[in-house]
Amino acid sequence: MNSHLHHQSQSHGNHAQKPRKKRLARDQLRLLEASFNAIQTLKAEHKIELASQLGLTPRQVEIWYQNRRARNKNNAIEHDYKNVQLELGNVMTENTRLEKQVSTLKYELSKVQQMIPFGSTTSASALASVSGCSDEQANSTSPGNMICNWRDAGKDEIFPVEELYTCLTGSGTQLWHLS
Repeated sequence: MNSHLHHQSQSHGNHAQKPRKKRLARDQLRLLEASFNAIQTLKAEHKIELASQLGLTPRQVEIWYQNRRARNKNNAIEHDYKNVQLELGNVMTENTRLEKQVSTLKYELSKVQQMIPFGSTTSASALASVSGCSDEQANSTSPGNMICNWRDAGKDEIFPVEELYTCLTGSGTQLWHLS
C-alpha cells in the first residue's frame, strides 16, 4: 500500500509545474486602477499603450480589465443585495406593526359587536364600563360628556360610529365625518 502512495506522489512530481504567477507592483496597480476609473473598456490602442507602460503583455492588461469589471459587477450585486435585505427588514417591521394593529382593531370590533344587541340604556353603561366612563358620565347630557351618552342612540338602537369610537378609545374628541 505504501508503494502505491509513493508511486502517486512521484507521478505528481514528474509533471511540469506552471511557474507561480507574480503579482503586479503597486505602481502598476495604481496606473491600471487610474486607467480603469477613466475608461472601463479597453480599445486595442489603449491596451497596447498600457501594456508597454507597465511592462506587461496586452493579454495581461486585457485579463486584468476583465477581472476588474467582474469585481465591479459583484460589488454592485452585493450592494443591491444589502439594500434589498434592508428594505425587506423595513417591510417586515411594518408588516408586524400592521398585524398588531389589525389584531387590536379586531378585538375592539368584537367588543362593539357584543354590545350592539343590548338596548340603549344597557349598552350605554356597558360601553361606559369598557371605556372607563362612569355611569354618571354615560347618562349625562352635558355637551362636554356627550361622547358617553347613548340614550338618544339613533335609529334602531344602533350607536353612531363616532360615539362608539370615542367612548372605546377614551379620547375626549369626537370623530366628525363630513359628507
